[in-house]
Amino acid sequence: MNQSNLITEKQDLLITPHLTEGQLPSLLEQAVAVAPAGETRDMLLLSLLTNCGYALPAMRMLHGRPHHTYSPELLTMIVAPAASGKGIMNYGRLLLQAIEGNNGKQVYIPANSSASALIKIMDEYDGRGIVFATEMDTLTQTLRAAYGHFGDLVRCIFEHETVSQLRRQNNEFIEIRNPRIAMLLSGTPNQVAPLLRNRENGLMSRFGCYVVNSRMDFDDHVWDVEEEGNTPSEAVLYDRLATELGDRYLWMETAGHECYFYLTDAQLKTIKRMFRSEYDTYSQEFGDLFDASLKRMPVIMKRIGMILTGLRLDMKKPFPERVVCSEEDFQTMLLIGHKLLMHAAMVFQMMPELKATPVGEIGGNMLQRQFFQMLPMDFTKQDAVKQAEVLGVSVKTIEVWLQKYIESSHIERVMHGSYRKAICKTA
Repeated sequence: MNQSNLITEKQDLLITPHLTEGQLPSLLEQAVAVAPAGETRDMLLLSLLTNCGYALPAMRMLHGRPHHTYSPELLTMIVAPAASGKGIMNYGRLLLQAIEGNNGKQVYIPANSSASALIKIMDEYDGRGIVFATEMDTLTQTLRAAYGHFGDLVRCIFEHETVSQLRRQNNEFIEIRNPRIAMLLSGTPNQVAPLLRNRENGLMSRFGCYVVNSRMDFDDHVWDVEEEGNTPSEAVLYDRLATELGDRYLWMETAGHECYFYLTDAQLKTIKRMFRSEYDTYSQEFGDLFDASLKRMPVIMKRIGMILTGLRLDMKKPFPERVVCSEEDFQTMLLIGHKLLMHAAMVFQMMPELKATPVGEIGGNMLQRQFFQMLPMDFTKQDAVKQAEVLGVSVKTIEVWLQKYIESSHIERVMHGSYRKAICKTA
């Protein structure tokens, strides 16, 4: 893997070694301590943060102009070689066992679902849940035939925009307003490109990415044998922490109002200075294709700050309507955001860059190539239907052609019913 000069020192990529003792909220501090120091502990921390976002149902924040309201759900992607300890991410699921059990909530959405099935399950879960996949190729395979739908889905989830679907089999219309879905995905480096496809489509920028870039030491604990009847201390700890998080979930769920997370004016100025510097540095290194990650990282970072703050709220007091980020949590979210940008740059380098392809290399028969040439660079489904009428081709055939061009990355689905050509129109 080629690395830029921004990310050459392994130590600079780590998160948890730069956190001082007690800097994290108590629940996270205890939960993350079960992992060995280094990249394994970093992976566990990101898994914990993603799962904890679900357990803070009433936390909100405003961002941008005009203001857009965000919830604390994170989209997280861990990229690591095989047998590199990605299984530690499963510990994060243990934190929600009390919510799943005592409160009877269905939390996890199976990743081996089609795009249509994902939307249906999201609807059944009232627009809330976590898509959890320890092997990204599972998601890639099940969504291969509807990649554009997956891209639409990720974009809507990140922004909490309405997800809608018309199921043709029974004419069933599904509409999920304000979806609050988290994603926790992991996989090997060669599984990244098949899922995210290319640098240009902006999907990668919605994820907080982390790359394990070294060979893990051999873990001789595989030879340990627990005596029958003994309970591992980690299980006892996570049972207690899960109960605590379950109580926090109920405290917020039954509060009857939302709590908005804010940064101080000084903190906002610090973020602007940080990203002005980051913007110049990364733009010089990678050009404007990395802009999407730079512009969306403040949202990811502030969501992390919202989670840290929500975990510190005193449950002995009434649930507040407004809370300001502490300087301690602000420094933590700055650190994590800075490191995640470095990891995003590594994932960016794994992604293929779309190259201009002569029309003659598009593939398909002469009529299909003619259809492609007649389409403008940006077009809608109705534009494609009109070209079908001119060529005397059925709408169903046009839909098949569009899907093939999407799968081959010649066409990108920008949003539902809107498309963009991703290659040059002339040879």
